[in-house]
Amino acid sequence: MAENEVMGLWRRHAPAKYPDGVIAVPTAIPGTSFFPGGYGLWESEAGRGLPEFPVRGVMVLGHDFHSEEGYKASLQRGRERVTQPTWRNLIDVFTRAAIPLDQCFFTNYYMGLRAGAETTGRFPGADDESFVHHCQAFLIDQLRTQRPRLLITLGVHVPLGISFLSPGLSDWGAGNGIRHLDTVGPVRSGIRFTGIKDFVTTVVALIHPSQRHASLHLREYAGAVGDEAELAMLRNARTESIASMASQPPDARARTASSVLPI
Repeated sequence: MAENEVMGLWRRHAPAKYPDGVIAVPTAIPGTSFFPGGYGLWESEAGRGLPEFPVRGVMVLGHDFHSEEGYKASLQRGRERVTQPTWRNLIDVFTRAAIPLDQCFFTNYYMGLRAGAETTGRFPGADDESFVHHCQAFLIDQLRTQRPRLLITLGVHVPLGISFLSPGLSDWGAGNGIRHLDTVGPVRSGIRFTGIKDFVTTVVALIHPSQRHASLHLREYAGAVGDEAELAMLRNARTESIASMASQPPDARARTASSVLPI
């Protein structure tokens, strides 16, 4: 039996050295957890085989995993709490937008853990050029491995980070905040990433689910505002992602003939 693709990603995720304030993830949380704290697969569970890796599914890209203390609590529990705001709000909006959770790979832009208990603010390694380069190169590795038909970013920091990796997203990095993203366009189709041949995808920028209720009123899209605007973004991005599947080489489509997003 072939090895699950996420196992190779987990072995490759760590840089040669972490910057001050960032520590390594000692071991993967076995249950449902964002990568690299866990395997990033929905309903993974200790004592049974990992769910199938969703090649050509959905990549859900957060900023960073969590703090050292938060990771320890999740490891002891065996999974992240799906009742905490990030997971609770993500599950709610994905369910209403018909994004299948089992077709998602939940991962992060920055690898490692924040040392201590702090979970918000600028990531400690964001000013370390070597570390940032590693995280960007590893994101390309993740994209190349999964070849997602739909990429969903969470929060205002990730769109800036990936704007350096795709000419089609360069204007995402020309300003800050949700209003800027809504002005230049939060849903993009036909997006290519530097270093990946024969791959195009659809990308949509969402508010971070942990901040959703505080920031949702800022969203505007296609004449809708707030919650309806984000639902419209997701539904439009999901529909446009069908075209990205059709544009892939035949061998890429054949790999996932049985794992296509329902529309």
